[in-house]
Amino acid sequence: MDVTDTYLEQVQPDPAAPSGLATVYKGQLEPVMAIPEVFKTNNPAASQDDDLTVVPPGGAIPADTLIVPRRNNGPIILLNQAAGAALSVQYSGFSGTRETDTFDIWDNAKGLGDFERGLQFFDVGDQNWAYSDTHGNLAYFTSSEMPVREDLQAGTVNGQPPFLIRNGTGGNEWLPVQHPQPGQAIPYEILPQSELPHVVNPSAGFFVNGNNDPIGTSLDNDPLNQFRPGGGIYYLNPGYDGIRGGRITQLLRAKLAHGKVSVTDMQAIQADTGLLDAQFFVPYVLRALRDAKASADPTLAALGKDAAVQQAVGRLASWDLTTPTGIPQGYDAADRNGQLLPPSRHEIADSVAATIYALWRGQFVHNTVDAFLDPLQLPHPQNDERSLTALQHLLQTFGQTGGVGASGIDFFQVPGVASAADRRDVLLLRSVQGALDEAAGPSFAAAFHGSTNQGDYRWGLLHRIVFAHPMGGQFDVPPAFGHFPQPLAGLPGVPRDGGYDTVNVGTHDLRAADANGFMFDSGGANRYVSTAGPGGVTAQTSLPGGTSAIPGSPFYLNLLPGWLTADAFPLYTLST
Repeated sequence: MDVTDTYLEQVQPDPAAPSGLATVYKGQLEPVMAIPEVFKTNNPAASQDDDLTVVPPGGAIPADTLIVPRRNNGPIILLNQAAGAALSVQYSGFSGTRETDTFDIWDNAKGLGDFERGLQFFDVGDQNWAYSDTHGNLAYFTSSEMPVREDLQAGTVNGQPPFLIRNGTGGNEWLPVQHPQPGQAIPYEILPQSELPHVVNPSAGFFVNGNNDPIGTSLDNDPLNQFRPGGGIYYLNPGYDGIRGGRITQLLRAKLAHGKVSVTDMQAIQADTGLLDAQFFVPYVLRALRDAKASADPTLAALGKDAAVQQAVGRLASWDLTTPTGIPQGYDAADRNGQLLPPSRHEIADSVAATIYALWRGQFVHNTVDAFLDPLQLPHPQNDERSLTALQHLLQTFGQTGGVGASGIDFFQVPGVASAADRRDVLLLRSVQGALDEAAGPSFAAAFHGSTNQGDYRWGLLHRIVFAHPMGGQFDVPPAFGHFPQPLAGLPGVPRDGGYDTVNVGTHDLRAADANGFMFDSGGANRYVSTAGPGGVTAQTSLPGGTSAIPGSPFYLNLLPGWLTADAFPLYTLST
């Protein structure tokens, strides 16, 4: 949930203020507070503990942190006194909060009521909670103290919405607490627990969460057009990650169509590396090639005659949309307990198609969305998925809009091509052509060595997980003090299946454009599956490391190979 607002403040000199500055709120000056800060550094040649030197203020080191009390004592993060302007941040976590009480209650919980009682103290850090118990209850909750903004509660948006920079001079504040909620910590009005997304014993028999929109407030691309039961705009967040949740739902429904879902089924879903976005976009690429072969437009027809483009699209046509590594050194869910098997012909073919699609996707975003943002020096969407959502919407509504978005911008522009449909198809196929040129070029030479043979474009050469330790060197994996040698010469990290927003997390930079751009550094830290019944809870999990932090121990990294191949081990639990 969106529990952080950034405000543009008007700042004026104020000799009466402790900091000498004040912000303007409703035409009145409000003092800015100054908190002195002292920064220290370790001396590089220290021979004893706590051998420190105080760093004097100057440059990037401020003498004080400037605080705007109105903003939950939020800091000023950018100040331009000459312009009389500043940016301040208001965050629910700047108050004292009681999350530790949550876990104290849960550690002694006897059932769902205790769980819900503990939940009310989880004040900051929006989480998705999955609950099950031995009585057969199944529940989903979100948690956080979600502030109520005065303008939204009045049914309007004053200036910019909460997910952009707001006007700090009044009209869009967090309302002071009027209806205190159980266990509330922050001094502002918050949504009651009943209005936070949750479900207990869902009628469908299951729920899914992969950090997706839990109740659909953003699915129509307008997160501000729903209303609270007693009035006021109901706002949670401008957008969510939806691809993983969509794929999990798809897989679950397919399993449920044939009966109950087992632990083995759930582990297979956790290990899934299918690309849900490819299910949508690949058919458009295939149709574009068919259109090109029959087109009278010379630009589009030339793309349809390009043999390399034809071959690449043919590979996409026969692809099952999974993302195996396709190399002997790669870790795939098809392998068992960290023991690698040679890739099959089918896996190699899917691996090549996965590479072509990933490069195509980046090119397509570049040729459409970025083609308008970059000349204007505008930033790319902070969340890459927003770009895919925008393109999906443009293609779905193409019959009505011709590729023109709500902004009035035509995102499918190709000079010299008259038909809007032809322009769309040109960009779809030009992105295939660009992907192949990119793969054979110098940016990917470390992986593909300049080859124009599409069969050399194995996904595992690009998609590599990096376990980077803060101390670096031998602590990184690889080499992990020899426990895990580097699998690929000249290519850092460990080749593993998965891809952008796959269920088995392997998300990389959507716009990656070189051999190291598809590396990633996150995944399922506790790949857990459990069943709860009258006999208690049984569970299995998988951990990306070991049970010892001592490099010389045989248990330093012994669990990592099984994690890389999506295998699990029993998790023993204690009951009282």
